[in-house]
Amino acid sequence: MGEEDGRPDMVNRDPNGINNGLMAAFEEVFGEPENLHSPECAWKCGFQCYEGSRKCCYAFITAISTWCAGLTWGCCYAMMSCCMVWWATPSMKLYKICTDCCTAYYTAYYECCLVPITSALGACFSRIKVTQG
Repeated sequence: MGEEDGRPDMVNRDPNGINNGLMAAFEEVFGEPENLHSPECAWKCGFQCYEGSRKCCYAFITAISTWCAGLTWGCCYAMMSCCMVWWATPSMKLYKICTDCCTAYYTAYYECCLVPITSALGACFSRIKVTQG
């Protein structure tokens, strides 16, 4: 199951690992050094409070905001795609056509006018010998 059949993958929801930096297990956030330990019941209570509040808050926040975020980002990507298809890509194509034409003119000018002059000057100056003394 996945995007091939038009439905999201409900098991692996981050197949490309784009949010690996958000993984924050209790052990990655809290740690007590060997010589400082809270009572075992406090440590377990802290773990359960952390995990419970993290999961409940995330579920609540996503339940009320995912539709808005999905709608917003869907519209943003649709507008960006529209701009790319109908404005940016044709503009870049036009720019490339114009610059190719200008490049052809400048290349012809350079080869017809400047290359003979610079070649002649190079030949003249190449015969100059500098001696110290």
